[in-house]
Amino acid sequence: MKIVFFGTSNFALPILEALVSKHDVAAVVTSPDAPVGRKREFSESPVSALATDLKLKTLKPASLKGNDLFRLELADLKADMFVVAAYGRIIPKDIIELPPHKTLNVHPSKLPKYRGASPIQYALLNGDTETGISIMQIDEEMDHGPILTMEKAAIDSDDNFITLSDRLARASAKLLLAVLDEYANGRLTLKEQDHKSASFTKIITKQDGKVDWNKTGQEIFNQFRAFYPWPGLWTTWNGKKIKITGCSLSDLNFPDQQPGTVNANGVVVCGKDTAVEISRLQMEGKNEAGILDFLNGYPQIIGSKLE
Repeated sequence: MKIVFFGTSNFALPILEALVSKHDVAAVVTSPDAPVGRKREFSESPVSALATDLKLKTLKPASLKGNDLFRLELADLKADMFVVAAYGRIIPKDIIELPPHKTLNVHPSKLPKYRGASPIQYALLNGDTETGISIMQIDEEMDHGPILTMEKAAIDSDDNFITLSDRLARASAKLLLAVLDEYANGRLTLKEQDHKSASFTKIITKQDGKVDWNKTGQEIFNQFRAFYPWPGLWTTWNGKKIKITGCSLSDLNFPDQQPGTVNANGVVVCGKDTAVEISRLQMEGKNEAGILDFLNGYPQIIGSKLE
C-alpha cells in the first residue's frame, strides 16, 4: 500500500522503519525544525532525520488547518491511507478523510484510558503495572475514534519513560504491520470506545518535575520514572535548583524527621514514613555528580531540608 506517515518524536522511529520495510511510504510529515538547547540552534525532529537517511520525501508544514497548498500536495500523492504516530499536532478533518482508507493512529495506551499527549508518562506516574497499544481510526476528537486492535503490555517496576517508550514503540510497529492489510481489505471490525470511561493526559511542563516531599517515596520514585529524562525530577536547596538524575526507593524510615530532610548517603525523607535514596544529582550551574562526591562538596546539606 501507499502510505503517508505523520510523526515527530523517537517513539515514531520503529514504526516508520516497519512501514518502509513492507509498504510504499510516499512521504513523511513531521514538525518543522525547532530551536533546542541553550544556544537555541535549529534542529530537525528525530523522524525528519530518519526520513532523510531513508531518502523519503519529507514535508514540514507550520500549520495544517486551512493549509490548502499542503492538502493539495497530500492529495497529489494518492496515498491509500495515512498513519500517525507521535506527531504532536491536531490533524483537521479534511486531511483525516483525504485517503480512501482514511487515517490511523498508533497510541501507546489502552484506550479510552490516557487519551492525549502523555499516556506513557501518566501510566508511570500513576504506578500502573500494565499499559497497552491501541491502533485506532482517527476522528475529529482527541484519541476518540474506533479501535482496530489493542495489545496489552506489562510495565516493569524499574521502567522509566525511555525504556517503556522504546518497548511500546517496537511492539507497536509489529502490531501495525500485522493488521494493516486486514484493515485495508475490510476484514477488521472496528470497535467503538467506551467514551464514558475516558481519561485524559496533559502536555508535560518543566514544573511537573518539581518534587513535593510530602508525597510518599513510591509516588516520588514514580515521578522520577515518568519524567526521565525530561523534564527530570528537581527540588531546591538554599534557593538553588537541584536536578535528581538517579534515585531509588529506600526501605529506611525516619518518623521523627520532616519530609525533605536529607540523611547520610543521600536518603531523603518522604511522606508517610517513607524515603528515597538519591544516587546522582546536579546542582544548578554545576556538573552532574554521584551522591558521595556531592556530599563531600556540600556536607552541610545533611540534616537540612529540601524544598
